[in-house]
Amino acid sequence: MSDINKIKEERENRRNLFLNWKIEEDLPQTVHEYSLKRVDVQDDRKYYAFSYVNEKNGWEVKALFDEETMDFMIKADFRLFVITQIEMITGDFEKFKNIVKTMLPEFIYKEMIDRSKVSVLVKSTGFTKWDYSKAMPETIHNYKRVIEPSMPVLGLNGSYIVAAYECRQNNSGILFFYNMYRNQYYGEMRAGGIPKIIHKYDATTLKEFEQKIIKNLKEDLHNLYLNPVSEE
Repeated sequence: MSDINKIKEERENRRNLFLNWKIEEDLPQTVHEYSLKRVDVQDDRKYYAFSYVNEKNGWEVKALFDEETMDFMIKADFRLFVITQIEMITGDFEKFKNIVKTMLPEFIYKEMIDRSKVSVLVKSTGFTKWDYSKAMPETIHNYKRVIEPSMPVLGLNGSYIVAAYECRQNNSGILFFYNMYRNQYYGEMRAGGIPKIIHKYDATTLKEFEQKIIKNLKEDLHNLYLNPVSEE
């Protein structure tokens, strides 16, 4: 058997594992605003089996197999960024099924919907109780605030996504992070899925962070909309 035929056979076998899994019986049809749907798409070396989709904000929780690592996994897609759920990665399909059945609905609720609970190390910073209305209005130019400090998203390596603005029209935006291990706020632009670190928002206190946002955010979003592709 040629290598190409072997890959095709392995892909078809994995696809059938998912198609034979009665997800509609094992998983809830909805988790609040998120609805379960089969995807059944092979995209290069990734096979997307099913997902929970929020039609309002476009966020999606995806179940897939990645041939790069030969693992089944769950990825949370927030449009501007994607987070792989480390605790839901395994190379064993039956184990993956059990993980998904026992952990996925709760993960969606805690990390995608009710995001008000944060680490005790983060509570002391005060950003979840911060009145950010002056620094971060709901809309700026063509950008809409899609994540706010009172409901941050847990990222990787001790970071929280404190806030985010997105323009769906040109697939660009800006993310603001707080890293609890470094006690640091910082920003990152995104255009077409490509990140660009911007150091002008680096701060160690909430007051300093707020001042830098008030000074820079409107101009930065205006320039990002006009030129979403970085020349660097």
